[in-house]
Amino acid sequence: MKTLSITTPIGQTFLRSVLYLSLFCAALELFARTPAARTWFPHESYGTSHPHFELQLVRLRERVARGDSVDCIFIGNSQVLYGIDPQVVDAAYREASGRDIHCQNFGLGGLTPRTTGPLVRVLIENFHPSLIVFETGILDYSSSSMEGTDASIMSSPWMKYQLGEFSIDGWLYQNSSGFRRIFGLDRTLKYIEEKKTLIEADGYASLTGQTGTPLQDQIEFFENNLANLEITQPQVDGLQTLLALNPSQVQIVVIETPIHPVFYAAKRKVRALQPEFEAMLTARTAENGVTLWLTQDSLNLPEPQWHDLAHLNADGSAYFSRQIGLFLASVYPPAP
Repeated sequence: MKTLSITTPIGQTFLRSVLYLSLFCAALELFARTPAARTWFPHESYGTSHPHFELQLVRLRERVARGDSVDCIFIGNSQVLYGIDPQVVDAAYREASGRDIHCQNFGLGGLTPRTTGPLVRVLIENFHPSLIVFETGILDYSSSSMEGTDASIMSSPWMKYQLGEFSIDGWLYQNSSGFRRIFGLDRTLKYIEEKKTLIEADGYASLTGQTGTPLQDQIEFFENNLANLEITQPQVDGLQTLLALNPSQVQIVVIETPIHPVFYAAKRKVRALQPEFEAMLTARTAENGVTLWLTQDSLNLPEPQWHDLAHLNADGSAYFSRQIGLFLASVYPPAP
């Protein structure tokens, strides 16, 4: 007597699919960790749209992976990215102190104090520097100052995961090289098209000569974008979040961003607000035991050393970086 039998391959097919997918993911992860993958797909994603953040993070992680120590991280906006050369700082520090220091530039275009505080916490937890140097200027503290930049960094699943907000994609960005390289493919294609990337292994990017944009057009740009120049509480609170890390977790040094002499002369609101800004910076750093260098009166950078009204060129950067190295030699003793 024959009996009716029904086969159900669905379960087997599902299990087989899961197995194949798992094997594929494992193979992809193993390949992503090879030198070949790093050569062909050098850029990784951490879930942000910021043009510098992911590349700066990759540069720093690569340096640590090579076994290089990172004592000091420079943090700030594009004026840090283009204005501080870690190699020049290291050399000047060694010349003045007879000691070695190993610095990394982590400048990000448009970065404001409001985002700097939590970002520095993440950098300390992951890379363990003993010194953070924050460069900040009067233009960083307005309500309209680069709000889109703050959002592009703080909305990153990786950043949220680092700050304690768990998510699957945040965990994958942190732990999976394959995941980061797949989502970094668009950056890889972009940089292949551009033939080069400006940011060096130590996080520094140089600007040559002077911009071709007429001076008056630059002044009008700042007039339009800084109509409500002010010192706002959210930005001051972000500064305080950073300063509070000193000295329990790391030594903090704050450097005032130099202002272009033409811009300072042309912008009456900047001249009027500058004393209030420096008083705020002096009071906040003193309350937290943080070393402060006010550069406006002590550092006079001539016109040929500026690329534009906001950024130093390579010559200006070399001079400024040397002064920073000499300054750090007097305030930063290395940990035993």
